[in-house]
Amino acid sequence: MTVNSNIMKAEEGCKMKRKLLVLIVVLTMIMALTGCSDDIGGVSTHTNKGLDTSLKRSTDMVVDTNGTLNIQRLARTETTKMGASGTWTIFVYMCGSDLESEEGLATMDLQEMLDASKSDKLKFIVQTGGSNAWDNDLVNDSRMQRFVIQNQEIEEVDDTSLSNMGSAETLADFLVWGVENYPAEKMGLVFWNHGGGSITGVCFDEQNDSDSLSLIEIENALTSVCPNMTDSFEFIGFDACLMGTLETANVIAPHARYMYSSEELEPGYGWDYKAIANYIGANPTASGADLGVVVVDSFYDACVAIDSGDEVTLSCIDLSKIDALVYAFNDVAETMYHSTDNTAILSGMVKGITSAENYGGNNKSEGYTNMVDLGSILKNVSVNVAGTDQVLSALKDCVTYMKNGTNKSDSNGLAIYYPLSIQGSEELSIFKDVCVSPYYMSFVDKMVYASDTNGTFDNYSDVDWLGADSIYWNDSYVAVAGADYWSNLDDSATADYNFSEEETAISFSVPPALNAEGMYGFTIAPDTLNYVDAVYCDVFVDSGDGETLIELGLDDNITSDWSTGSFEDNFTGYWVALPDGQPLASYIVEQGDNYNIYTSPIMLNDVETNLRIRLDYVSEEEYTIKIIGAWDGIDEETGQSAKEITKLKKGDIITPMYYSYNLSNDEEGMYIGDEYVFDNDPVLYEELLAEGDYYYSFQIDDIFGSSLYTDFEIFSLDADGGIYFYEE
Repeated sequence: MTVNSNIMKAEEGCKMKRKLLVLIVVLTMIMALTGCSDDIGGVSTHTNKGLDTSLKRSTDMVVDTNGTLNIQRLARTETTKMGASGTWTIFVYMCGSDLESEEGLATMDLQEMLDASKSDKLKFIVQTGGSNAWDNDLVNDSRMQRFVIQNQEIEEVDDTSLSNMGSAETLADFLVWGVENYPAEKMGLVFWNHGGGSITGVCFDEQNDSDSLSLIEIENALTSVCPNMTDSFEFIGFDACLMGTLETANVIAPHARYMYSSEELEPGYGWDYKAIANYIGANPTASGADLGVVVVDSFYDACVAIDSGDEVTLSCIDLSKIDALVYAFNDVAETMYHSTDNTAILSGMVKGITSAENYGGNNKSEGYTNMVDLGSILKNVSVNVAGTDQVLSALKDCVTYMKNGTNKSDSNGLAIYYPLSIQGSEELSIFKDVCVSPYYMSFVDKMVYASDTNGTFDNYSDVDWLGADSIYWNDSYVAVAGADYWSNLDDSATADYNFSEEETAISFSVPPALNAEGMYGFTIAPDTLNYVDAVYCDVFVDSGDGETLIELGLDDNITSDWSTGSFEDNFTGYWVALPDGQPLASYIVEQGDNYNIYTSPIMLNDVETNLRIRLDYVSEEEYTIKIIGAWDGIDEETGQSAKEITKLKKGDIITPMYYSYNLSNDEEGMYIGDEYVFDNDPVLYEELLAEGDYYYSFQIDDIFGSSLYTDFEIFSLDADGGIYFYEE
């Protein structure tokens, strides 16, 4: 039975009933959501059912005068099942967004729920909204609707005025209504939409300027419904990208037994709801851990079936183990924080973090999520930091089941925020309220401070995060911590090119110049070599006006000697190009042991996106280059992540795009190349660039998040591939 066939039956008056359910949400709940009430949830018509309501948030991270972390969580003194034995209700908060209006993916998942085997043990309770259009005749994009799906039937049970799906009040209203009317022995909650990670959250409503639910808003809504429940949710899941983070798990830990979530992107098809429903129907007494295996396996199998399995991650997290993980991590974070004054150890730690598995792009072309795998970080910093084994063990205990693709082999189940590229004070201000460790917050804050002081920690104070007057995890604190140096980030956020050595922690013993062999290179001063995180080459071509340069991208194809700090160009005049010879502006996404993944800004069928490219090394001399697909990246304004890498089809039109830089006024722009029609062959080659003059610079990244560009050297490329540098 299809969604549309159900709609037709409704129009004929068969099996379709509309119930107008009136729910009075009292003022105290709204006050709690806005921080005006001291009671958790501010619940109204229900008793508190054994809850300790002394906390303002359902989790409180308290730092005592010795800097010791104490986790206090909302908890029940006793639990009582809310429904008959073996019954399940899964609440689906379905914010359709462009996933539905452009691709009909929400409708597909509604159909999967309908296609499941009949069972009296399971109900899906779905709230729809947040989309400009729906790909079926049942859901109205101008109304907020609620549906019950059971036994291959869909019944609309509520229809109200449209509300913002990115609002805590909307979520709380749905949950209070849902647990009141459809309680069960085991209940689950699914957030269906785009995700952006710990900073930007989930459920971006395209009818409300892509407003999303932050982690704090999710916590507020869950806290509001908690007194209406005598038991926790069996699971809370995120059918969305990038929400598999420690910050997310820590926020929802008081409210559920298990969390299902992905560290990386989720292909648009998302979870297999038919497989989930069929399993529950056949195994109604299953636990959240048992169901987690089915959610993970069916999702992974579906991704493999559409050739998207290599990038997949999905995990089932035991939330009862989160406290042990957070305490262990805080101990390691304390060591990290106190090691910042030792530049050698600090350098090793930061390089371990920046080289760890990360998610969602984190590059100039696609944007930044700053989500990094926690386990990968711990493994990489273990040489310099004691205690990582205990954290890794605690992490392993949390992850009851997981699967990841071959390109995500160092994924360990939960990511954590680290500012690979600091996006401004607002991002850090959000992080301070969800960071799981005061010492980790101090570590991040201290690194931000050093980015503003060119690598020095002089006059840094940690009083905001540690000690008797700590504002860590403190709702009463409104102003931005570290106001001076955090706000300076906003002033420099758009400055991609920094040619001033005075504005970084790096200095040279041999300044950038041509050597006697005609090679362009430099040597880092020994006392600042530890401050260097990475070195890349950056190649530009003159647009023809003598002052505007078109960037061809960043690459790691340079000659490096980290023991001496000497770096030299290894440019051959060849660049990755489309089959018609147009070079692709390429930026590194990921560096593996035997592969690199690049991204290139393009228009695909006249829509701006990014082309993902994979280079595999067969040997030192042999490699292959193939197109993976197109990915829209991270929305600069909202932080919303596109949900999948789209496979190209024969006949697709690829138009290369290039960032530009004006030498006269430092303005940046964008150049557009020529259209190329994709012939369904994903193989690319490095081609000799056109004869002419090119500008070559090194980008030197320091461990504090700043980048230094060396002065340009101009080289001439002749028709035979000969390269001649000359100074101007």
